[in-house]
Amino acid sequence: MMIKRFFDQAYLYHKGRSAAFEAEEFVLMEITYPLITMIFYCLVATFSFKTTDLTGWVIGNAFLLCTNACIFGVGIMFVKERQYGRMRSIIAAPCSKLSLILASGVFPTLFAVCASVCGLVVGCLVFGVTFSGVNLLLVALTIIVAMISATFFGLFISAFGLMNDSMHLVLNVVSYLLMIFTGAEFPIKQLPVAGQLVAQMMPLTKAILAMNKLFEGNIKDFAILITAEVFTGLVYALLTYVVFGYAEKGAQRNGKFDMF
Repeated sequence: MMIKRFFDQAYLYHKGRSAAFEAEEFVLMEITYPLITMIFYCLVATFSFKTTDLTGWVIGNAFLLCTNACIFGVGIMFVKERQYGRMRSIIAAPCSKLSLILASGVFPTLFAVCASVCGLVVGCLVFGVTFSGVNLLLVALTIIVAMISATFFGLFISAFGLMNDSMHLVLNVVSYLLMIFTGAEFPIKQLPVAGQLVAQMMPLTKAILAMNKLFEGNIKDFAILITAEVFTGLVYALLTYVVFGYAEKGAQRNGKFDMF
């Protein structure tokens, strides 16, 4: 019963946010536009690195297709709630806020999984990436873990929408940080030491590397990396809860929803 109530809440929340979009518009924004972006970056890699083996870039950019759903879609959640006038109900409601936070990430995670799968399919068709000899169940596991981790990261970023009025700037900066520090566009080892440390704190970094290890047949390193990605997602989920709890108590104490 609790699980059913949770998914009903997630569905109603999603419908409330996406009711203004037609199905065609939604598909274009969530799938088609990111795919075109992925093809562009893979073509840039082809000419920049003078290579025809684009497996690593296809994997990385397929994972980055989650940016629309998990960063821009989820990251602006509390900004939208303020605009819709629902912040009073969210802050004042006596129920646990954890279920609300988690429910808001269910559908973005599903859309991100679909986008990443589409990216890998396009990579097979356009760039000759082959899945022969690769365990498809582990591929599916990696995608799901990566998208959940990215969604929790987006929820963490969204909580700062209660603390500043420049979320569009923040989200755009975060999207470029993912491109730089996840190893999607160039190897992490090319970053300075400080950059490599930042990369290990970002979502997707370990999942992208795990997927590459899976293609290489290195199951031991894959298991270590995918476990680390799970841990990263859980850390961001906990941080989201802590930051939102801090903002909630501040709103109740000061009598206003914004902390800026």
